[in-house]
Amino acid sequence: MITIRALGNIGTTLGKDSFIFGDDSVELIVLLRKIFNNERKNEDFSEILSELIIAINGVAVSTKINESILKSGDKVTLIPISHGG
Repeated sequence: MITIRALGNIGTTLGKDSFIFGDDSVELIVLLRKIFNNERKNEDFSEILSELIIAINGVAVSTKINESILKSGDKVTLIPISHGG
C-alpha cells in the first residue's frame, strides 16, 4: 500500500487530499499520471510537475522523478511550490 497526501491547493484541485494505492511497487511517474488523470505517456507532463515539490518518505525528490520506484509502505507528499513558510 502506497499513501499519497496532496497539500494545499493540490488537494483542492484533485478533489481530495489523500489517496491510497494497493500496489506493491510502482514507478512514481506512473502513479502521478494516475492521480492527475494524465495516463497518455506522450503528453507533456512537465507543466504539472513544475508546480510541485514531491517528497517520498519525507525526502524531497526533484531530478529522479522518472527513475523513482515506490514500494509498499512508502508515503508520498505532493506540496505546491507556493506553500507558505
